[in-house]
Amino acid sequence: DFPEITELDINPLLADEYGVVALDVRIRVEKSSEPPGDHLAIRPYPKELEETIPIGDGRSFLLRPILPEDEPSLQRGFAKLTPEEIRLRFFVPLKTLSHVTAARFTQIDYDREMALVLTEKGIPGKTEIYGVVRIIADPDNESAEYAIVVRHDVTAMGLGVLLMRRIIDYARGRGIREIHGDVLRENRTMLKLCNVFGFSKTAVPDEPEIVKVVLRLLQ
Repeated sequence: DFPEITELDINPLLADEYGVVALDVRIRVEKSSEPPGDHLAIRPYPKELEETIPIGDGRSFLLRPILPEDEPSLQRGFAKLTPEEIRLRFFVPLKTLSHVTAARFTQIDYDREMALVLTEKGIPGKTEIYGVVRIIADPDNESAEYAIVVRHDVTAMGLGVLLMRRIIDYARGRGIREIHGDVLRENRTMLKLCNVFGFSKTAVPDEPEIVKVVLRLLQ
């Protein structure tokens, strides 16, 4: 679990029917060039991405990677979206976020996906979630699809820009070359957000209601 440990010497090590005793231990450590967790088969929770976000009304939110325990909070947050917000995000009207879908959104592989939630400080699953931004990378880590949603009761605070900036920075740090998404042409708020970051826009053949947006991160 610790790539900084390059050598471990236990000598002498005494063992008998009563147990094991280490009389002397020597550990050699060196600075590792690997990002935390990159050497592991299952990438651990990236706690280094946690960040306190102050907002204009005196409150502060916690921005952090999503956890499996967030499922009930995600479902409650979904229930507080307007039908129009749901349609613009999912392209279809949904009345509820099912357990299967919520589990898929919260139980992620941090090596290929990242979802950052804007939430209250407190116990995951008990707190409110006000915004989510996520990317899902392709197997070769060249390109990733993004999605973002911010609840209407915290709009006009710059939180959409903040979430997008953080996920772009994360993707660039992971070596992803571009992020992309499909946006309904009528979703002017999202298209305006894409303009802020310099996304290119192209029409989707046979789907005139959709605009494909792409942001190149690395040349």
